[in-house]
Amino acid sequence: MIHFKNVSLVGFLALFGLSILTGCAGVGLTGSSPTPTPTPGVGTGTLQSVNHIIFMMQENRSFDAYFGKINDFRASVGLGRDTDDLESTFTLQADDGSNVSNFHLGTSCIFNTSAAWTESHGDVDKFGVGDSDPVLMNGFLHTAGSQAIGDGVADTKGIRAMGFYNQSDLPSPYFMATQFATSDRFYAPAPVQTEDNRLYAMAATSQGLAHPPQDTNTQLTSKTIFQLLDAAGISWKIYSVDKQPDGLLITTLRNFQPYGSTKLDHIFPIAQFFTDLQNNTLPQFSYIEPGFASGRDEHPGISDNIQSGTAFMASIFNALINSPSWKDTVFFQTFDEAGGLFDHVSPMIDGRPILELSVSATGQAVGPGLYSTDAAIMHVPNPDGIAPRDLLPNDRPGNFTRTGFRVPLIIVSPFAKVHFVSHTPMDYTAILRFVEERFNLPNLNARDAAQPLMDEFFDFANSPNLNPGAPPSQPINIPCNADLASAPSGTAPPPTPTPTPTPAP
Repeated sequence: MIHFKNVSLVGFLALFGLSILTGCAGVGLTGSSPTPTPTPGVGTGTLQSVNHIIFMMQENRSFDAYFGKINDFRASVGLGRDTDDLESTFTLQADDGSNVSNFHLGTSCIFNTSAAWTESHGDVDKFGVGDSDPVLMNGFLHTAGSQAIGDGVADTKGIRAMGFYNQSDLPSPYFMATQFATSDRFYAPAPVQTEDNRLYAMAATSQGLAHPPQDTNTQLTSKTIFQLLDAAGISWKIYSVDKQPDGLLITTLRNFQPYGSTKLDHIFPIAQFFTDLQNNTLPQFSYIEPGFASGRDEHPGISDNIQSGTAFMASIFNALINSPSWKDTVFFQTFDEAGGLFDHVSPMIDGRPILELSVSATGQAVGPGLYSTDAAIMHVPNPDGIAPRDLLPNDRPGNFTRTGFRVPLIIVSPFAKVHFVSHTPMDYTAILRFVEERFNLPNLNARDAAQPLMDEFFDFANSPNLNPGAPPSQPINIPCNADLASAPSGTAPPPTPTPTPTPAP
């Protein structure tokens, strides 16, 4: 996970050692059907009607931690409970033997958590040994508690990992995901932390890295989506919210050499994005690097306010919708990894179906996923055949044949189906495949080639979300106190809500 707040200059530069080189709770939503069926023959648009694609990832939030109560919001505006969210309250056992259940977070800041290689494997099976581990979904408290011990902070029980936000906390993303299109089977590509998953976002691979490239001073030579765009004459820019201490704009592209050093003229400050929106001069593909250093990336942290990040995203969406660029743009917003925060749905693992935790009269257990598509054998190919080449002695063995956990997805576009929820399993290299499909580009490798097309999210003929209505404002009003979602080992966790049975989606 990239996390720059309170990092020393030396540490920051080490992190980017290869770079020589910003409330209304209730609003109406347009439309009334949860999964509308397009009216055939009305419009004439196709995928080629999309002239601008924007891809942006925020930081380190699982689906359950972020959209765990999105069905409550959908029901409040007359829609179906169509997502696989926290319809039940789940309970895990901490290392001290006490039980911790899902609870509504009362703080906008929590102590940091980790989705690194061994931690991500451990979340699936706390005592496992590798890719053959059973899916138990029992390790989130252990990994979060261990992170706290290592960081020297409170919450050595790891209870913060079981917290969630709701629509009153995050009205803007809840509105956007409900008014437009979302998915409850959208995954980070690999069981790794930010730096490596962001490599996948550009190249559909980490080229064998299970740990951040700066740890081994590794430069990547894999072909990126930008090189495919170059070869086809398709325009692109990277917009970056923050700068490094040396004044250079932050971008993952600097990890790809020698190509990255030849494309500095394609990297712009975020102010240029807003200018390009208003001038209708967006490139055909835009990649936005978030506010890593300014606290606007929604990253968990002792002083990092999630609402500052959602407010910043709201400003971007509002600018887009009110710009001349809106009519032919698709904006994909997701999160680079789940951050070690609880999710009740398993990763995709090659050769296995998707499983999930459920609660019944006989207790809590792991069983089949909610949807018929979960039962299919998942295909998660190693992108380029390169096995992990930087595993540490204490790391669990494995390969790049499993994803990370579910992450939130918001697709903001006039073409997005109103209130649409996809249940098709995919990782976010599917966005790269969407770019490839739109511009008739080849696939980068086996991973993006294996992703399903994302056409189901859209109605290109009718632009059903052209006039989506006014979104709610995003307040910054929750206390920022990480201790409100933490406890030292041996003390009781915060009160948890009594589960109210609700119908399954």
